[in-house]
Amino acid sequence: MSRPITSGDPAAPLTGADGRVGTSAPPRSVRDVPFAFYVLLAALLLNVFSGRWSDMGLPLGPDRLLFAGGLILLLLDPRIPRPRPRLLHAAMLLFTTWAGASMILHDALDTNAIYAVLDRVAMPFLLFATAPMFLRGALERLLFLRGLTLLGVYLTITAFLETAGLTGLLFPRYIAVFENVPTLSDQAARAGGPFVSGEANGMALALCAVAAFLLARLDRRAWRVLGLVVGPLAVAASVLSLTRSVWLGVALAAIAVVATRRALWQWVPLMVIAGALLAVVGLAAVPDVADNILERGSTSRSLDDRQNSNVAAVRAIADDPVTGVGWAQFVEVGPDWVRQAEDYPVTTVNIEVHNVLLSRAAELGVPAALLFIGILLAGPVAAICRRRRDPEAEDWRTATMAAGLIWFVPAMTSPIPYPFPTFVVFTLAGLLWAFPSRSPSTPPPSPPPASPGQE
Repeated sequence: MSRPITSGDPAAPLTGADGRVGTSAPPRSVRDVPFAFYVLLAALLLNVFSGRWSDMGLPLGPDRLLFAGGLILLLLDPRIPRPRPRLLHAAMLLFTTWAGASMILHDALDTNAIYAVLDRVAMPFLLFATAPMFLRGALERLLFLRGLTLLGVYLTITAFLETAGLTGLLFPRYIAVFENVPTLSDQAARAGGPFVSGEANGMALALCAVAAFLLARLDRRAWRVLGLVVGPLAVAASVLSLTRSVWLGVALAAIAVVATRRALWQWVPLMVIAGALLAVVGLAAVPDVADNILERGSTSRSLDDRQNSNVAAVRAIADDPVTGVGWAQFVEVGPDWVRQAEDYPVTTVNIEVHNVLLSRAAELGVPAALLFIGILLAGPVAAICRRRRDPEAEDWRTATMAAGLIWFVPAMTSPIPYPFPTFVVFTLAGLLWAFPSRSPSTPPPSPPPASPGQE
């Protein structure tokens, strides 16, 4: 049972009347957490199976129903203050409307296009806007981190089982089925997890690692130990995704965290030694991993496909810079702009643009793409760049920066069609955006207590 959080507890900020995160809270325990929080947390964790529910015999994913129900309960709960509408929220609404209108005007009202609007635009923006309500108190934030850490345990075990070839132990069973499909040999060599995709699984593992490290920082006792164990193992498991964009994103995130947190500098030698030992043990246990990593690192076909799709997108933008080719339509009409290059082959043409920003410009037009970039700069990027006066907020800022880099690198080399990584990043950014900034006259925050969390 969690100890109640008293109003004087510095680790218990709640949203104030204007939706910003404050520092005053009544005594609280697990029993006081709104039911809407548990519904939304369950929806987020179950979202790792999004798009695969039919393989488990379910016609409609329960995560979508839980998201809808949780958001409704959240908005109807009178105990939870509503965030004050701001210009950024209006921009998000405008972009969502733009994407929906493009889908209608280009006669693209099919299931895939509708789900794409929901998963890539509407839900990330909704989670950003409601994160201060969803994660309004320290207890909710710790439960959120615990949930992602436990998810990291599942994803890590699954990745190791896939790599070791122990497909009989995989759950759900569809993972083992896809592992043995000959036409998916390229994916089968990777640890795709419940996503059946190396990139998606690698990003999810890396994000769960970020949550585990933050849990170890904010929580205590058994949960702190769990965070310290799951964090490094999830990072190691993300390598098994055999996805270069994930490797680069994790590397940049690690460098950024160490560079911005001076207290970690003394631990760099130990982290390097521990990482080397973990790599040696892993390669000794599964010798094929080294061969798979080297083979994946030298593969050029995926790079050729990305270059072909991106160059075709640039040609499409030049032909229709204002309205684009239509939401979710590039896969259908993209071949019209594909040309045979002199120095690399054309291996496939009916694929999405492998760059999120280029994709928005090609499908919705340059004005919409500029609006989307403005939302990213004014939302997640601004949230990361602002210093906070709350010590806990500084820890969340570091975690959000790491998560943002883990998302951004693949976003520059992939359409990121799977929603889970985007949902997590926008939720973190929305929470961080609600913490008050530190004014120039405010002194730097003092280090947090040794055990600011609760058991």
